[in-house]
Amino acid sequence: METLTASAAEKVKSYLDAEVEITAGQTVVKKSREMKIFREQQCFTCIIEHDISFEKVNADGTALNRAEIFLLPEEYPSFLFAWNDFHIPLPTDYRQWQQVNPHIVSVCMESVEAPEDFAARLAAAFNALEA
Repeated sequence: METLTASAAEKVKSYLDAEVEITAGQTVVKKSREMKIFREQQCFTCIIEHDISFEKVNADGTALNRAEIFLLPEEYPSFLFAWNDFHIPLPTDYRQWQQVNPHIVSVCMESVEAPEDFAARLAAAFNALEA
């Protein structure tokens, strides 16, 4: 099996409230959000596209899950807390790194687990930004 099943893709789409594109060997989620970046006395509004993908689906339904999420520095703590506090534990092979600049944080995450679990955890972290 190389791509997500229709059922898994539908769950991912529902959890993330985003478009899902299935291509040969990879499922890509098209998720964007509006961000307001304040710099000195100026406000910049932009639409940020997050990179979320699932590939190398195994027979047991797990896959290589990847995401690059862009956050404002003040959003990072609540996003990360919700991500780590999710009721399904992170897999032991989970990897995360980030790149920080004064106005935006890029958080990269990678794991091998059920795509539905990864998407549900990601949705919970996004919901924490709206609370």
